[in-house]
Amino acid sequence: MTPPTSSITKPKRQELDAFIRGRIIGQWEKDATYEEISKALDIPKSTVGNVVKAFRDKGVSKPLTRLGREPKVTKRTQSAMVRSFRSEPFVSIAAQHQRLVDVGISICMTTFRTNFTLSLNDYFPLSDLKIV
Repeated sequence: MTPPTSSITKPKRQELDAFIRGRIIGQWEKDATYEEISKALDIPKSTVGNVVKAFRDKGVSKPLTRLGREPKVTKRTQSAMVRSFRSEPFVSIAAQHQRLVDVGISICMTTFRTNFTLSLNDYFPLSDLKIV
């Protein structure tokens, strides 16, 4: 009976750097088989095959950059929030939020409130200034 696999015994997945990918492609272009490349570089055959396939299909040796998670509030939405607030600074946050929702900008109240305070922390209307 084999012991159960845990995260301790599993090898971590690592992205190959551009140098190793270049060596794989270089050996492949010299007509080396996947198995020969795999043994020479101590890399699984499936990884060698994936690198070569990506090179054949896309013509690139390194992986494409990942986009990552999209921000909840885009710069356009943030600037709309600032414009809305600066046009009428004494309107409540709920009314400011409703104004954006009416225009068609989809944003929840909690996210709006968080970004609202972050984007306007250095702004205060002129009528609040105390001139000494």
